[in-house]
Amino acid sequence: MKRLINALLIILANAFAYSASAQKDTLDVVIVGGGFSGLTSAYYLNHLDILVLEKEKEAGGRCLTGEWNGFHYPKGTEYMGKPEGLQKKLFRDLDVKAKEIPGPADGIAINNRIYYGDRLLDFLSEQELKDYDRLREELSKLNDLGVEDHIFYDEMTTEDLPLRLDAFTVSHWLQSGQYPDVLTNYVNVENRGLFGTDNSSHSMYFDIPEMAYDLPLPGDKRSEVYSFDNGMYSIIEGFANKLGDRLQTGMSVKSVKVLNNGLSEVRYVSEDGEHYSALAKAVIMSTPSQITAELVDGHFSQHVKSSLRQIDYSQYVTINFFLKERYLKDAWSIACLEEGDVVTFYDVIRPQVDNDYNGPSILSVYMAPKHAKDTTFIGLSDENLLNKAKNSLEKYFSGINKSIAGHDITRFKYAFPVFSPMYGKRLDILKNDATTFGPLFLAGDYMVYATVDGAMISGQRAAKRTLEYLKP
Repeated sequence: MKRLINALLIILANAFAYSASAQKDTLDVVIVGGGFSGLTSAYYLNHLDILVLEKEKEAGGRCLTGEWNGFHYPKGTEYMGKPEGLQKKLFRDLDVKAKEIPGPADGIAINNRIYYGDRLLDFLSEQELKDYDRLREELSKLNDLGVEDHIFYDEMTTEDLPLRLDAFTVSHWLQSGQYPDVLTNYVNVENRGLFGTDNSSHSMYFDIPEMAYDLPLPGDKRSEVYSFDNGMYSIIEGFANKLGDRLQTGMSVKSVKVLNNGLSEVRYVSEDGEHYSALAKAVIMSTPSQITAELVDGHFSQHVKSSLRQIDYSQYVTINFFLKERYLKDAWSIACLEEGDVVTFYDVIRPQVDNDYNGPSILSVYMAPKHAKDTTFIGLSDENLLNKAKNSLEKYFSGINKSIAGHDITRFKYAFPVFSPMYGKRLDILKNDATTFGPLFLAGDYMVYATVDGAMISGQRAAKRTLEYLKP
């Protein structure tokens, strides 16, 4: 009996702790998560009474930034595709201007040297070059069937769509096409760099839009990738300026529950331990799928809950090295085909300086586990990660380690949702199940595609659904 009384007292104390600091009025919408998807939703719902709750000290999700020696550098999201349509209009309203990163964009590190420019593919044999052209042509044909429009813009499914490819991994498709190991490895490194996902974990269908554009040709002068004056974080700053104090950081949401009266209660705790409770007519969950499943108490069907839990997330590490002089300038992004956990080098300052600049610089190393399901990667020690990165750098830039003046390591536990085979069926449930049409809504890159564009489109869709739900 004493234990039961103590348990009841704890429950009552927790309830009082939340209710004592509760929001007095009912909000229109609470948005849980301040990454690209959540902030995009907030932008489109800006005319309503809204509140955005972000757990970290800064909004942005995996879009984080730092500064060194007058340069800004990304700790996560590096770039995006060319802004078009609604995205272009949104950026204009946020007063941020996208600019193309100076080309050439691509380099390839293999055989202890870096290939770029007109000699980008010189490491391939004559037959491998033919296979490379065949691969580019096949991917382009597949995408022309409407794959990108289907994924990003919810275009109607047609008989021409190669939906059967969602049943196969990228590895399976490449093997079926009898592509050589060097090309299979190149695609694998690109997928690990872009999505943190290896070929054996990735649905072929969902790889088509990115790979159709991602395999470069020698002599490409333009990068066709974009950033902003202060990097991708310029977008986050633009959102924050629009939202003001309706964006609250350092707020850890503990539970989301739909009440009997149809309102939703969001309980959360500040960094200093203050408990809060907010009531809202609608809630948009823009956290990683697994966290959404954990936070929501009831409401969602078992099919939805199960689908959310089944989505794996890959891990990722970035290391920004602060250098006394510039070592990488011939290309912006270098795919590392023989470096294990090291997948990409970036010339971080490229959009910020002239090409002939040789002074203090920042070179970023992106690292991903060999397999997407590896959940131990971010647990590697700083020393281990630094040794891997430095050894790879020294192989291609002799003497660079003596030029290192410092570094910044960032780990991402929920870096990218893994679009594994049969992901389309999971999406069908998450998009069409009746319990996802209000008062709780889903947003996040896992709902569209594991890119900035995918996250923002997801946020826009969630906002649209929310507005329809809130109509009198």
